[in-house]
Order: sequence, then C-alpha cells, then structure tokens
Amino acid sequence: MTFSLGLFVATFLILLVIGMPIAWTMVIASLVWLVVSDQIMFLPVLPERIFQGLDVFVLMAIPLFILAGELINAGRITDRLITFANVIFGWMPGGLAQVNIGASILFSGITGVALGDIAALGKIFIPSMAKNGYSPAYAAAVTASSSIIGPMVPPSLIVVIYGSITGVSIGALFAACIGPGLLIGLSQMILVLIQSKRRGLTPIAMDRSPPVIARSALAALPPLMIPIIILAGILGGAMTPTEAGGIAAFYALLIGVLLYRTINLSNFMTALSQSAHFSAQLLIIVGCGAIFTWVMGMENVPAMVEFAVAEYDIPPVLLLLILNVVMLILGMFIDPTASIILFVPILAAAAQAVGVDPVHFGTIAILNLNIGLLTPPLGVCLFAAERIAGCGLRPLLWETLPFLTVSIVALLLVTYVPAISLWLPGVIGF
Repeated sequence: MTFSLGLFVATFLILLVIGMPIAWTMVIASLVWLVVSDQIMFLPVLPERIFQGLDVFVLMAIPLFILAGELINAGRITDRLITFANVIFGWMPGGLAQVNIGASILFSGITGVALGDIAALGKIFIPSMAKNGYSPAYAAAVTASSSIIGPMVPPSLIVVIYGSITGVSIGALFAACIGPGLLIGLSQMILVLIQSKRRGLTPIAMDRSPPVIARSALAALPPLMIPIIILAGILGGAMTPTEAGGIAAFYALLIGVLLYRTINLSNFMTALSQSAHFSAQLLIIVGCGAIFTWVMGMENVPAMVEFAVAEYDIPPVLLLLILNVVMLILGMFIDPTASIILFVPILAAAAQAVGVDPVHFGTIAILNLNIGLLTPPLGVCLFAAERIAGCGLRPLLWETLPFLTVSIVALLLVTYVPAISLWLPGVIGF
C-alpha cells in the first residue's frame, strides 16, 4: 500500500468515526489524496466524476420506486395488507408475530426499503402486540428483524444501486433476491413457531372461510400488483427498471385517486416532497462515491485484491466465508448503500477471481449488508423500532439476537447453496 493510499483510507475512516456524513467523508478523503499524491491537477475532474456517477439511466428508477412507495403510503392501504396477512398467517402459533412477519413480506414488494416497512407497520404492530401480551421488546424485535426482508424483494432500491455500480443485470438480481428474501421470512416464522411454545403465544382466532379469504385477497390485490407489474415488465423484457418505476408510480397514483380516493393534492405534494428528499440523500452518496471509486482505480486497488487472492490461492469456500465476515463488519458501521458504492466493487473482484457467479455474489452482498441494519452501532432498524416501542436498547438487543442468528444461518445457506438465488434467474433465462 502506498503512502497516499494509506492516508486516503485513514482520512476516510477518521472522518467516518467522528460522525461526518458519508458523502462529504468521501469527498474530503479524495481531496486529501489529490494533494498527497501530487495529482492536484485532477481537481477539476472531481465535479465531472460526481456528475458521471449520477448520469446513469437506471438510477432514475430510484426516485420513481420511492415515489410509488410514498403514494401507496399516502393511499393508506396498510390495513388491507395486514388483514390479508392475518388471514394467511394468523392461524399459526405466535399469531400476531407471524402476521407481523407476513405483512413485512407483502409490504416489501411495495416499498423495497426497510425503514419504510418499520414506519408503516411498526406503529400498528408494536402497540397491538404489546396490548395482546407480547413484551414491547419482543414486538420491536420482530418488527425490526422482519423489516430486512423489504430490501430483498423487488422493487429493492439497494438492488438498483448494486446493479448500477457493478454492471450486473438488475433484472437478474431482482429474480435472484426473491428466494433469499422469502428464506429470511420463512426462517423467522419457524423461529416464532418454536418460541411460541415457550412463551405461550397463541394463534389469532378469526373467520377464515373461503368468502373471507377471497374478500381480503381482493382488497389487497391492487397494491400487491405493483411488484407483479415491476417483475413482469423487467423480467419479461418489456420494460427497463426506470420505465417499470415510472409505471409503478403512475399505477400507485391511479389507485390512490380513483379506487381508494385517499390521495388529494395535499398528501400528493407531501409524497413528492418526501420522495425528492429521500432520493437526494441516496443519490448524493452515489455521486460522491464515484469519486471514491475513481481514486481506488487510480491506486489500482481492485487489481491488487485480485492478485492477492490468486497469490495466496484462497479456496472459494474459505474466500466466501471471509467476504461474509468482512461485509457483516462493514454492515455494523456503514449504511448498505455506502458499503456497496465503496467496497463491493473490490469484494466482487475478489469473488470473481475464484469463479463465483456475479449474480450469486450480488445476492450474498445485498443480504449480508441488510443484516447489518440489525447490528449496532449502526443498526438503524433497531433504533427505529425502539423509538416506537420505548423498550430500551438492551432488552431489544436480547430479543433480536435469535432473529439475527437465524438470519445469519439463512445467509450461509444462500452463500453455499447457489441454487437458492440462481434457480429463478436461470429459469427466466438470465
């Protein structure tokens, strides 16, 4: 490692630790590298790199997917999804917890964002579970843990960012992440089933006759069509991700205005404002990350990593384990979006050097970094759920630990059983 590269990395880490926003951390570290490496003549290149990092057609899908989710929230369709989840999952022991996880699976196909899941479902499920005998910490743990399903099931913003950064097909990644996302949900439901015997958690008693099931399914069908539209359009080759995002947003607006009549001018403008704000937060990181990636390229870091892997002849099984550990640690400290922009191109180069399929590794990386949303000190999903429950962080961490454990077991299955993620893309033809 050269002195300039070492100082570049050290500057980045120090600024990150003291709490500077990740975008400005990347810019300042890059400026330090320009000065120390005597490359200051490239200073005018930095704004150009930011623009080039954003000037990617597929990134237009991000604000459109976010807008679709905001419009669905403005349309107040959460109750319909929860009723449908209750009919499907509430008969199992641990009824409300099972419905919480099931609703997260259904809701994930609409927002694609973990915090969106918590914001929409946490305020309903956490108080309701607490009133029905569940501890607030357990209710918050179930809500936070199931929220990581959201970024796995299309439309997933993190998948769009991963594909735009690495050049891997976004359609293939969408298809590949469905299996692992459902595996996380299934593993958490099995855990709740086991816990229900010790905790005395009972099913939810309600009428589940065929007419009731049909009515709840029909009520939930319009919003659930959003992921179907996106997947059918992209995987069928009829739409790009950007076009699918535009159609999904327009469809969400139509059902909110014409079907449910819950979107008016006021909440429509609020949805636009929130979408613009969240999109800007994500895209400024993407743009500044292009500078960081450029510096890494100038220092030839990806080639150095590939050479090290080849030099030490690391077996694929061991390398995947090492990469998983590295990404789990990164997820504890850095937001998934920033981790993908900063480190995934390098880690992907290492995986590719030992013959790991790029789509398979993309699925591993996305699931891995989503698990980081449950691990302190970052743990944004934990803190969001704790704010709703008011249960204290220590009890919440204790209750979350079993869910974190089964999620890591699911991660290992996805890592070492490639068919879980590669089967569906293969069937479709990617």
